[in-house]
Amino acid sequence: MLRRSLPVAFVLITALFVPRPVPAQPPAEIRLRLTRDTVLSGVTCGPTGRSYAVLFADGALNECPIARDSVIAGHALPRETWILLDRSRTLVSAWLARDTELQAIPCKGKGYKTWHTRFHRDGQLAGCFLSRDATLDGVPCRAAAFLTELSGSTQVALHPGGRLQSCRVARAVTRDGVTIARGERITLSATGAVVRGAVARGSAAPR
Repeated sequence: MLRRSLPVAFVLITALFVPRPVPAQPPAEIRLRLTRDTVLSGVTCGPTGRSYAVLFADGALNECPIARDSVIAGHALPRETWILLDRSRTLVSAWLARDTELQAIPCKGKGYKTWHTRFHRDGQLAGCFLSRDATLDGVPCRAAAFLTELSGSTQVALHPGGRLQSCRVARAVTRDGVTIARGERITLSATGAVVRGAVARGSAAPR
């Protein structure tokens, strides 16, 4: 018996739906669980516990806890502080292992994934949560606490150069003819003037 050939259209349609192997994609990141001090991209990282150190796909360090007290980007950071770097090895942010003064500002630290500290591209402090009330550029800024976070972020934000950009005030303050009640957020320009219309209770810190 002669075998009937399949219609050409059927063959073409079938070919369109035949699964083709997908080229393997390189991983976007490499995750390592460290059990001892390990040097990664020149940084001595400590044990990560149940978390992971992260490398970029090219092997450059993205994040890990530092194994010892270290000076990074000009900041004295305590051991077990978790640092995050970009691909150029610039310090982007950190979770401080304990309360630490950075640029004479008392920043709160309780370890990994707790109170976040940010840095500008030049390494200067961009923002943190205060471990205690502190007066910054004449403004009484409020300390961070879990309960106060429920009504809005208490993160302090700084302009490049270190001047105060924004915080929630620890007590009522009048500046440039504007009165900011206790607990409200004040936002200042790079020259220190109050940004009118930017005062709001519990508003988020500028990013």
